[in-house]
Amino acid sequence: MSASTPKVDGAPPQMDDKTIAFLRRAFREHYFKHHDDVEMPTMIQNREFGYIPFGKGMIRHLSYKTSGELAADLVKQAPSSVFCSNGVYSNPTLAMDEKGWKGAELIFDIDASSIPTSCRAKHSFWACKACGKITRSLERPPQCPKCESTGLAQLHWSCAECLAATKEHVSRLIEFLTSDFGVSSAGIRIYFSGNRGYHLHVEDERFEGMEPSARAEVANYIKGTGLVRPQSSDYTPSGASSRGGWLERVAAASSGKDQPQRLEQVINAFSSRIDESVTTDIHRIFRMPGTLHGNSGLLKMRVHDLDRFMPEYDPVVLGDEEVAVSVQGSPVFSLKGRTFGPYSSEEPELPVYAAVYLMTKGLARLAD
Repeated sequence: MSASTPKVDGAPPQMDDKTIAFLRRAFREHYFKHHDDVEMPTMIQNREFGYIPFGKGMIRHLSYKTSGELAADLVKQAPSSVFCSNGVYSNPTLAMDEKGWKGAELIFDIDASSIPTSCRAKHSFWACKACGKITRSLERPPQCPKCESTGLAQLHWSCAECLAATKEHVSRLIEFLTSDFGVSSAGIRIYFSGNRGYHLHVEDERFEGMEPSARAEVANYIKGTGLVRPQSSDYTPSGASSRGGWLERVAAASSGKDQPQRLEQVINAFSSRIDESVTTDIHRIFRMPGTLHGNSGLLKMRVHDLDRFMPEYDPVVLGDEEVAVSVQGSPVFSLKGRTFGPYSSEEPELPVYAAVYLMTKGLARLAD
């Protein structure tokens, strides 16, 4: 078995030393003041950890004996991103085939990019690596319209509309877990990912020993790939009603109509757009709750009230101090109640949280 890497937005952006030093200072200051807010996993000594330094690749197969040891390393390393395995192992630092897998939490990932919203055409951007020109296009342009360079990078942008749609799919997933699989609401932890989506962690021992194939059955059911209620006692609590599930959803969608809805319409109306590869992966390492996202500077944070949670405000935790940055190009974006941009070859003064947002996406650097 090979090691599974977390889902990150492409290769680390190219950064100059001055910008990297600034980002590390900002992240180090945050972890120095708020390391107690990092949510430590149970059985910490049996988890695999990893992190991504700014401007570099993944370092993983790490282990910590205590939460204090991990917190100290966060301050020392000030990494771009920090990850922890959903699986527990006898020897987490060894090669994957030698770790001794004991089980893994069931985790779901829902990202705005996987939901077909009408707003996508408004914020599908491509940035020229050579001149910084920002081009809006659903498909990759053959070349930059300004300098004709073919070196273009996709910008994974979002807006209030697609972030709201993502919330809706989180609600659908919760309904599946509680109604169809008998998971207690108290056993579901919701986290904003720190960028464009949400992670759901399920605390239910029935799922911990499941192999990837069984997890795939759960994922396919939630996505509507197979429209039958799961029958295995491994999935549903004893005494669960044989009624309900997709059959009830199909019936509800068809009632009171002249003609039954098409199956595809029913699936689109009720299914949740989860990332199946995340759910089935028992060796993946996930972004740690309470840590900063390396592609935004926003916090992966626990969401206690999904309806009231504001993804463009609540996870903004870095400082408000103004800093001069050189921005190659950037679309409009909103954070903490303020709107920034668009920028094109400019040197605005931005609050640290907005400057970091652009720097971590490779769109800005610290001004000379």
